[in-house]
Amino acid sequence: MNELFLFVRPPRPLWPFNGPSSAFWPPLAFASMAAMLRENVRDLRVEILDAPALEMGWRSLETEIRRRQPAYVGIGEEAVSCVEGLRLARLAKACGARVIVGGCFFGHVAAEALSTDLIDVVVRGEGEATVVELVEALRDGSTDSLAKVDGISFRRGDEVVTTRARELIPDLDSLPFPAYDLLPVERYGARSRNHPHLAAIELGRGCVGSCDFCVLWRQMGRFVGGRLMPHLRTKSPERLLEEIRILTCRYGRQHLGWVDPCFNADSETPGHLAELLLKEGIRVGQSAWVRADGIVRDAASGALDACVRAGLNEVYVGVERPDTASLKVLHKTTNLEQVREAFRILARDHPQVFTVGTFIYGLPGDTPATIRAMYRLSWELGMDQAFFIPLTPLPGTPFWNPCLWDATGKRFRQFNFLPSAFKPGARRSLEWALLASIALDWRPARFRSYRPVFSCPDARKRRMTWRLWARSARFAAASVLRSVLNGHGPGGMVFPRWYGS
Repeated sequence: MNELFLFVRPPRPLWPFNGPSSAFWPPLAFASMAAMLRENVRDLRVEILDAPALEMGWRSLETEIRRRQPAYVGIGEEAVSCVEGLRLARLAKACGARVIVGGCFFGHVAAEALSTDLIDVVVRGEGEATVVELVEALRDGSTDSLAKVDGISFRRGDEVVTTRARELIPDLDSLPFPAYDLLPVERYGARSRNHPHLAAIELGRGCVGSCDFCVLWRQMGRFVGGRLMPHLRTKSPERLLEEIRILTCRYGRQHLGWVDPCFNADSETPGHLAELLLKEGIRVGQSAWVRADGIVRDAASGALDACVRAGLNEVYVGVERPDTASLKVLHKTTNLEQVREAFRILARDHPQVFTVGTFIYGLPGDTPATIRAMYRLSWELGMDQAFFIPLTPLPGTPFWNPCLWDATGKRFRQFNFLPSAFKPGARRSLEWALLASIALDWRPARFRSYRPVFSCPDARKRRMTWRLWARSARFAAASVLRSVLNGHGPGGMVFPRWYGS
C-alpha cells in the first residue's frame, strides 16, 4: 500500500466566546496542501483527520493514528494549542511517522521546536509548493536533498539548517481547489444557528498593513532586500465564484467564513465577486475581518452595498486603541476618524450586519485610565460587540522574547487573547479596571448604544448580540470568582467533554 501523508488537527480547548457547534472552522490550509500533494505526488495517499470536528478525544485519536500508520504527519497549531501540537508530535513519532510542522506559530520558533526531538522538519511560510518538494526529499533520505528545499528548517546533527525563504506563489488561481472531500464537511456548523453549515474560504493572502502585533501578514509576506514586507495577493473573482459554487451547491454550505487577515484590503475583488454572486442568484452568509478605511472606500463605490446584498452579515474591525499616538506605536495604518466613519456607515446603511470591534491593551505606559477610555470608546462607536485583547508576545512579532519558549508548550496556554485578572503581573490592574468598567460604568451614552439592539429587525443580529453578552457576563463573573479564590487554571479556555475520550 502507498505511503500515507496524514494532516492532523488534535483535540484542543475552545475559546469561551464560541459555541461548540461553530468553535472549529475547517482547516483550510490542510485542505489546500492536501490538494497540492494529491495532484503532484500521485503515489502518495493523503488524508486529513480533524479530531475536534469529529469530537474525537486523545484516546480515540491515538487508536486511529496507530490504525492508519501514516508515514508522514502534518501539524499546524496556534500558540495557544502548542501543547496539543507537541503531544501529537510525540504520538506520531511513537507510531514511526515523520513529523512535519508549520503555520504561524511553529514557523517562527523553528530552532526551538526542532530542539524537542519530536519534529523532523519545520515548514516556514506558504506550504503548498514546499510540502510537495519536501516529501520527495524525505523519500530520498539525505540531508543534502532537504537542504535544496526552500522554506524549511531541519536538524543535521547538532546544527539547525534553515534554507532560504520560498518565493510566494504569484498566481493563487494556479492552486488546485482545496480538498474539501477529505474533510468531514457536514460536521462544521451542523448545529449552529448563527453560522449554519459553515465553510472556510480565502479571498487572498497577505495584507497591506504591517501592524506590530499581527503575525498573519508576516506569514504571508515577502522578503525585499532581506526585509519582510506586507504583500497582498488575491484570487480572481471568477475563481472565487467557482469555489463558492462548489461549497454551496455540492456541499450545501450556508455560511462562509473568510479567513483572510483583511477581506477588503483589495479595492476591487470583494465588490466584483459580490456582483457575480448576485448575478447568479447566490446569497450566502459571510463573516470577515475588514479594514475601517476599506469600509469607507467601498461604501462610496457601492462595493460594500453589493457585498452585504450578497450575504456579508458579520464584520470584525480592529479598532485597537483609543488614541492616535498609540496607534502609531503599533504601526496601525487606519485611524480613529476612519473607524468612527466606518461604524457610522454600517449602523446607518447596513443595520443588519453584526459588527465587532477589537481593542488591544497592555502597551508600555497603559494605565487604568487608558482602559476606561478604551471601554467608553467601544460603546461610543456603536458596535454590537467589543473584544478586549491583551497584547500577546507572539513569535514573529517584535514582542516575542526567546526566553518565553517552553518545550512543554504549557506556557503558551496563556497566549489565548483573553483577559485574566486573576493572574499576578503588570496587567492585573488594567484587567481589574476593565472588569470594573463593564460592571459599573453605566453612563447614558452606554444605554443609548444598546437601543439599536432592541429595535433591530434582524433576528440573527439580535440573537448573536444577546448570546455574546451572556457569554461575556459569564466570563467576567468567572474571572472575578477565580481572582477572589486565588484560583489557577487554563485562563478561561473551555475543555470539551470529549477532550480526553
